[in-house]
Amino acid sequence: RRENPKCLKCYGDAGPGFEKVGGKVVMVSSLDDNNPADNIIDGREDTYWISTGLYPQEVLLALNQRSMVSSVKISSTSIKGIRIESCAEDDPVNFKTLAEEEMEDSSGRLQIREMPCQGVEPVAYIKLVILSGWHDFCTVHRAVVE
Repeated sequence: RRENPKCLKCYGDAGPGFEKVGGKVVMVSSLDDNNPADNIIDGREDTYWISTGLYPQEVLLALNQRSMVSSVKISSTSIKGIRIESCAEDDPVNFKTLAEEEMEDSSGRLQIREMPCQGVEPVAYIKLVILSGWHDFCTVHRAVVE
């Protein structure tokens, strides 16, 4: 069985240390065929997903196994407000806030932010909620869940 090269880089609490668990993008609120959501998890910062509508925007990530989350690192442009949410259930319905931050305007340059998360239980899903932007559109180049 071959691993999907576009798997989410995330690490679950496996006792002592962390174990790579992987995952995938299961939903985005905007679609652009030239800049698909899988670009967020391809491990590259020169590819990206771009929003195509009004705020808020959402990206839903499914982890391959339930994992404790200590931080989420985002590489993006033009994001002003962002919230990280988690869901521990089998179906991504009820979410809890792990972190929420305001980002500085980077004038189109890459914003790199590691957001500490206050998770209390292993989760199955992570949702990036982009609450507002510095411009009409924003991009997410990379998401790393630890």
